[in-house]
Amino acid sequence: MKNRYIFVSLILTLVLLPFLYENDESRFETWSKNLLCPVCQGETIFDSPSEYADDMRFVLKEQINNNLSDQEIYDYWVSRFGERIITNPQNKNIEIIIIPLLISVIFIIFFVRKVKK
Repeated sequence: MKNRYIFVSLILTLVLLPFLYENDESRFETWSKNLLCPVCQGETIFDSPSEYADDMRFVLKEQINNNLSDQEIYDYWVSRFGERIITNPQNKNIEIIIIPLLISVIFIIFFVRKVKK
């Protein structure tokens, strides 16, 4: 019984350890793979060999070293280059979700009324 508890605690530790420890290098790598190079077509600044991407990597490294939050880093890059600089943009347009749902609900109501008649 005691061995089972030790085994379970060891497994939980191994599973949860990567989530508890995030260093600046992994954060830098994540952000540099999320930012597109404006000079190169379709390449992130992580993969880009251009000098412009080098400058962007330097600025990103400074931001991370200055303990800027992810939202502050996101706001900085989007304010400079627009939403297209991010490889997976966060659309905050609620209309994109609400309008199709509203239209679907209206059609379902009409369909149910038609079937009941």
